[in-house]
Amino acid sequence: MALTIIEGCVNCWACVPVCPSEAIYEAQPHFLINARKCTECEGDHALPQCASICPIEGVILNAVGEAINPPGSLT
Repeated sequence: MALTIIEGCVNCWACVPVCPSEAIYEAQPHFLINARKCTECEGDHALPQCASICPIEGVILNAVGEAINPPGSLT
């Protein structure tokens, strides 16, 4: 299991400090999630922290490709 950040990410850095497994890294043109490190916050939090803080609606996807971050404030 791993989450994915897709194009549309604006590199706002909100998700990086809240990731307990340090799976999010800066890449071009947007942040990415290291699938080997991502735990979807299981064992640390009830919900994936990156998705709960991301201000851009629909840029964080679950393993089946569904957007998991709630409707955002910037879109």
